[in-house]
Amino acid sequence: MYICGAIGIFVQIKKNISPMSATLATTISGYLSSGHQGVAYSVGDEISIIDNPSFDILPNHPYRSPLVVAVYCQQGSGQGRINAKTYNLEPGGFFIILPGQITEMVDVSEDFRAIYVLMSEHFTESLSIGNTFDLRNIVTENPYTLLEERAQQAFEGYLTMCMNIMPIEEHPHRLEVLRLITRAFFLGMGYFLHDQHRGNRGQTRQADITSEFIRMVEDNYRTNRDLAFYAEKMGLTAKYLSTVVKASSGKSAVEWIEKYVTLDAITQLTSTDRTIKQIAYGLNFPSQSFFGKYFARVVGMSPQSYRAKHRR
Repeated sequence: MYICGAIGIFVQIKKNISPMSATLATTISGYLSSGHQGVAYSVGDEISIIDNPSFDILPNHPYRSPLVVAVYCQQGSGQGRINAKTYNLEPGGFFIILPGQITEMVDVSEDFRAIYVLMSEHFTESLSIGNTFDLRNIVTENPYTLLEERAQQAFEGYLTMCMNIMPIEEHPHRLEVLRLITRAFFLGMGYFLHDQHRGNRGQTRQADITSEFIRMVEDNYRTNRDLAFYAEKMGLTAKYLSTVVKASSGKSAVEWIEKYVTLDAITQLTSTDRTIKQIAYGLNFPSQSFFGKYFARVVGMSPQSYRAKHRR
């Protein structure tokens, strides 16, 4: 559900456009011109808002989001998965999906209504939020939050400001205004999420290290599964890195690496026709046998058994 929308945008992508080459603007234009409901606001390939899109073309299989997506449920209910974990969405529910996370729509009610904010990585990086409030870790571990009334009002106010400025194409500083109000919103939301999910624990060096490590895993897990690789890149010992990541996130560094590798494998096993050998080589395993043992150790069953049990 959640991401459902998220990726709803890439709707058209699956039919006519390559996901890697399609731009945010052309994708949304194609989505609406093909007769699907929803009101879209967009500024180039940087940021877009879709109000109440339809869901008839959303993929019902695992999908890797290329964007930062915020989903705000206004009415109805839904269910979806992010990185293989299931979440139930209800009014006031707020999802943040990060690039590279594997998402899947499971179901939405007939009266489901939501607003989606889609942002390119370039746009979010330009906000210069960094790891304020340990936001990346919190969102990675807790992508769904039921907003309290004040937070709902803040998000709705943010949306109103964005939708007022986005149609004014002649505004010379339109994109910069959107950056400023988006940055202000996420700084405020970051405080709320930090307070809700982490109590009043202050920002720590451990959180910075963990966030940097997770970003590196997201970028490199297909080619590097060795903890020593990440430790060396970060100028730390493998033992210290593992200790810090475990203390900060609750998962060991190796568990994070295994999580990304197996989620990618699961996505391919359940939603593609690639052979297990092709999946193994695509994830840089030396052989299908080595991949099979790795997968079975982490997931608890062989790739063949997993595909047979979960293939759609």
